[in-house]
Amino acid sequence: MSQTRTARRPLLATAALAAVLSLGLTACGPGGGEASESPTPSASDTASASATESTPATESASPSESATASPSASSAPSGSPSASASGSASETAQGATEATVYWVAMDNLEGIEFPGCGDSSLMESTAPVSGAGAVGDPSLVEAGLQVLLDQAEYEVGSGLTNSLYQSELKVTDVAISGDTVTVDLTGTPVSSGTCDDPRIIAQLENTALANAGVYTAEILLDGTPLQEAMSQRGS
Repeated sequence: MSQTRTARRPLLATAALAAVLSLGLTACGPGGGEASESPTPSASDTASASATESTPATESASPSESATASPSASSAPSGSPSASASGSASETAQGATEATVYWVAMDNLEGIEFPGCGDSSLMESTAPVSGAGAVGDPSLVEAGLQVLLDQAEYEVGSGLTNSLYQSELKVTDVAISGDTVTVDLTGTPVSSGTCDDPRIIAQLENTALANAGVYTAEILLDGTPLQEAMSQRGS
């Protein structure tokens, strides 16, 4: 009986050891799964990874191209301001110039006083004229005087009047020498009375002075000083 028991014990121990080894191998199964994830990447994975790494290099190159293109785009508008500036300058040179004109302010002594009846003064205004030069140019003097001679209404506006509204005068020559401007007129001056004579002369003289930029004016009528010519006509 004892021999039979002795022979069976090794068999039981061997079976128990096999069961333990089987459980151990089963427990190592997940670890084995993890190990299966670590094998060397396939060729397709390597190609896709290298393609992914090469993409940023292509993207970084495109900003440099846009940066190179942007200066040329900004350089194009830089020429346009100079072109518009030259255009506006030519328009100003060819456009209208303002001439200074003097009108009579009746019963108002706040303007420029002049010898006469002491009941009026001169008030300055400007008028656009074309084809005239700057201050000091005889053409501007003639243009300013022509504004006075073309005003055929006595009332100019804002309490201002034109004592030359009845006169038929024409500018034949303007000369500027030193501090003197000389204006030659032809035609017929018409005055409303003795107080109108100095108003006519003052309007002509001060308009000529302002546009000539000088201090002395000589107004001649057919070569004779205007004041003397008007007194001779008994106006």
